[in-house]
Amino acid sequence: MPGRLVTRSATLALAVAAALPPFAAQPFQPAFAACRAVQAAKARLACYDALPLPEAEATTFRGAGSGMAGPFQVTGPQMMRFHSDDAIFVAYLLDGEGQVVQNLHHGGAGEGAFLIETPGTYRVQVNASGGWRVMLSPP
Repeated sequence: MPGRLVTRSATLALAVAAALPPFAAQPFQPAFAACRAVQAAKARLACYDALPLPEAEATTFRGAGSGMAGPFQVTGPQMMRFHSDDAIFVAYLLDGEGQVVQNLHHGGAGEGAFLIETPGTYRVQVNASGGWRVMLSPP
């Protein structure tokens, strides 16, 4: 990294944190404060470099009643979370050929999850009596 960026690293890290939505920046505030307090420039930069990156935003599909989420591509493990707003939620994780990979259901309003471990193209067929969401994110 060029030397001139070292002196701006703290400002850059704070600018990145300020650009994040408040809910994303919140868990990083103590870590940023700790790095900011480091006096030596090289040690401060190393502190900022060691901070974990915020998680990628989840891909979200929404609907009401019966519907289809996707298709979507999975290249590595993905946690699929599903949320039902009403009494009935039955969903099927389908592979690229339309074959059922997993039957998912939730009785009543609430949430559930399933880990997709195999790369491929998928869709989720949803049969529900109300609103629903299917979210994909790294595990």
